[in-house]
Amino acid sequence: MVMEISKIKLKNFRCFGPTETVIRLNALTAFIGTNSSGKTAVLQSLLKLFGTNTKDREIVKSDFHIPKGVSPEAVNNNSLSIEVILEFPELQEDTDTSIAVPVFFNRMIVKKPGVTPYVRIRLESTWAIGSTPEGDIETNLWYIFIPEDSNEEEKEGVNKIKVPSQERSSIQVIYVPAVREPSVQLKNAAGTILWRIMRMIKWPEDIDSKLKDKVDEVDLLFDDQPAVKYIKKVINKEWKNYHRDIRYTEANIKFNSAELEDILKKMEIEFLPSVTNKGYKIDSLGDGLRSLFYLSLVNSLLEIEKKASEDTDRHEFNNITPTALTVLAVEEPENHVSPHLLGRIINNLNSIAEKANAQILITSHTPAIIKRIDPESIRHLRISKEQFSTVLKEIKLPEKNDEAYKYIKEAVRAYPELYFARLVILGEGDSEEIIIPKLLELLGPKADNSGISIVPLGGRHVNHFWKLLSSLEIPYITLLDLDTEREGGAWGRIKYAIKQLLKNGHNKNELLLLRDNTILDDDSLEKMHTWELDSERLNSWIVCLNKYNVFFSSPLDIDFMMLETFPDEYKQTAPKNGGPRIPDKSTNPGEFNEKVESAVRATLKDSGGDGKSYSEIQRELMIWYNYLFLQRQKPSTHIMALSNIDNKKLKDNMPEPLKKLVVAIYSNLKDDPFSELGVGDVNL
Repeated sequence: MVMEISKIKLKNFRCFGPTETVIRLNALTAFIGTNSSGKTAVLQSLLKLFGTNTKDREIVKSDFHIPKGVSPEAVNNNSLSIEVILEFPELQEDTDTSIAVPVFFNRMIVKKPGVTPYVRIRLESTWAIGSTPEGDIETNLWYIFIPEDSNEEEKEGVNKIKVPSQERSSIQVIYVPAVREPSVQLKNAAGTILWRIMRMIKWPEDIDSKLKDKVDEVDLLFDDQPAVKYIKKVINKEWKNYHRDIRYTEANIKFNSAELEDILKKMEIEFLPSVTNKGYKIDSLGDGLRSLFYLSLVNSLLEIEKKASEDTDRHEFNNITPTALTVLAVEEPENHVSPHLLGRIINNLNSIAEKANAQILITSHTPAIIKRIDPESIRHLRISKEQFSTVLKEIKLPEKNDEAYKYIKEAVRAYPELYFARLVILGEGDSEEIIIPKLLELLGPKADNSGISIVPLGGRHVNHFWKLLSSLEIPYITLLDLDTEREGGAWGRIKYAIKQLLKNGHNKNELLLLRDNTILDDDSLEKMHTWELDSERLNSWIVCLNKYNVFFSSPLDIDFMMLETFPDEYKQTAPKNGGPRIPDKSTNPGEFNEKVESAVRATLKDSGGDGKSYSEIQRELMIWYNYLFLQRQKPSTHIMALSNIDNKKLKDNMPEPLKKLVVAIYSNLKDDPFSELGVGDVNL
């Protein structure tokens, strides 16, 4: 990698407020978040600095941030700034430097010996009320020669000078908006990709005269047609009836232009072969193919620029210097594209990002794109509830040498929808993904519209998920299995949850406060898994953890809890003449007890207990538990059983932990301005 934009700093730009937001960039960086969270604003900020035409770079009144609660009419003046940091990784390597180094060499800041130099470029704009609706706007682009963390005063002409236009054009942004307009974006107008490609060709000096000779032949061919002569005569006659200006006496019909520049402006791309034996124009393609072709043109441009810069012998291209950096900013690359092509799009974008003078920024709403992006290259945006301005966060993963790193990284890739959620419910596995949505139906369509994501985590590394979601300020609820009498269950599960909460920064004195107002000491906490089973004491700790949005499926797991609550509906899922073979309890008590003991052992595992903490009815139910959940697929069993339970019965008889879970969902979302849940939506 050669020169790159390592940071963008936004202040008072659109939805970014007065507190400076620092955005770190990679070779490919993805911006995600809900609608109107600021994704487009990030891409547009670079366009304001390095857009290829004046219109792109224009600052308008709507670019200035208006704070929450302030009427735009009450603002008489405003200001904004957009700053980028340019870094030069090639200076850290034993390789040839890029063309960017000589361009920006005299603009570099060296903080101290041994540290790679960097460049600061800042756009500053001020707005003041004026005689027009847009007001008076003054904009300047500066080099800043003060280190980022310095308190030195900025002085124009001393450590702050204007950026020359030729240096500004060394960086160019190609912006592909969410709404594709190929007729505008793909034709050879100044500043477009085709224009940049065609301007590199070394045309012969006499090309215009040769073109004129050929075009004159075409015009003569048409002029020989009697009808054409008549049409020209009529047009000239009528034209002269309207004016007497000698500069424009004759109105002639020209079928072609004789100048290269005009011909190139009318140039279009044609696709062959076609079923009609006539070429397809860009506008004939579907939206998806147009998007794909636009992205392919960017790759073509970079390849041709590289070729042109190396063409020192054959003189096929003008002696040009390619741009120091081309930034491709793509909004929603998934638009109009079938899902099976999304992988190809990301692969192509990655191949562009790997080029020496290219950098990629994308925005997306779809998990299908996000799961293909390295989590460390994702930037999460949301609108602050307090200020209604954008808050940007990076995805925090465990350290790479932590055993949890790979697991968490793959988990968030597998469930990228959590990034877009207003609330995440973390469950143990597949069963929660089936049961909890059914419970949410009890809240009606409002729950479905409130952005709730259910993510199974298998009970592993839960504190890392908590840290991730806390850093993104996404509320979450956790449902764990109590696993009574399984290895590590009951007190072991309580201990695990407590320790994970402590790792996540919760107050120890509050979390471990006992009924007698003493604090559970570290030694007792470490030995908690060895405590004797005491239902009342165990339940008091469960109630305590409920306050931290941690709930437990008890006494075993969510499968057993649902079977115990709705035994008839779950048993009905067995096929006709199917189900477990259970000896008659009254006529064959020995065989029956043996069957029960076998089921208990299979349920609690070889390393588990003997099942004495369970009631006789629960122990007998483990026969069905083994049949329905250990010998069959859990999701299919739950789907069939839940279809047999009407909503009223499910609501009236819902297991207590799940009832508390639903209430917690409401509590977490009732004050969220983007949620549709309100008072009275939960009545359990």
